[in-house]
Amino acid sequence: MASTQHGKPKRPAEPSNAHAGNPWIGVRFTCARAYVRVYRKPEAPVYLARCPKCGQCVRFRVGAGGTSARFFEVSC
Repeated sequence: MASTQHGKPKRPAEPSNAHAGNPWIGVRFTCARAYVRVYRKPEAPVYLARCPKCGQCVRFRVGAGGTSARFFEVSC
């Protein structure tokens, strides 16, 4: 039986390999001084990242002729 707290069932912990195999990039948002790892599904054509402080959304397209960089810095 699942443990409860205040009458609500406790959610099971998310497996540590929840994103295993999904492509990712690292994005540093300068206004928030935060690093975010952004995942996408293998068939998705873009990475979507949102600043945790100001909420600005940044889109990184995937395609031929792009960059091989895995880490980016965004000033928002």
